[in-house]
Amino acid sequence: MPPVEPDVNPSVSDTPPPAPTSTAKAEKPSLMARFKNLLLEYGPLAFVVHYAIFGLVLGGFYVAIKLGFRPESTGAQAGTWAAAYALTQVVKPLRLAAVFLLTPLVARIPPIHRFIERNKHKWSM
Repeated sequence: MPPVEPDVNPSVSDTPPPAPTSTAKAEKPSLMARFKNLLLEYGPLAFVVHYAIFGLVLGGFYVAIKLGFRPESTGAQAGTWAAAYALTQVVKPLRLAAVFLLTPLVARIPPIHRFIERNKHKWSM
C-alpha cells in the first residue's frame, strides 16, 4: 500500500506580512496642511511675517520701478503701484517659502518666544 500524505493547506499563513522597506518614502503633507500646522504652532506670528515680507517686497519693487523711470502723472504713479503689485504676485512662491523658513527663526527671539508660549492656548484648536 502506498503511503498517504496528508493534505496540508493551512488556512492561516504562518509568515508575517512583509514589513515596509526603508526605501519607501512617507507621504509628504500638502502645502495647505503644512500652512495650517504653521498657524497652529506659531499663531499670528506667521501672519505678521507673511505681511511683513509682502510689504517689503511690494515696496522694494515699487522703489526699483520708480528708480528705473520717472512717471509724469498720477495715472503713471498708479501704474507703478500696479506693476509693483504684479511683480509681487509673480514671486509669491518665493515669499511663501520665506514665510515657512523665517517664521520658526523669528519665533526663537526671546520676547517673541515668551509671547507665543503665553498665548498658544488662544489659537490652538
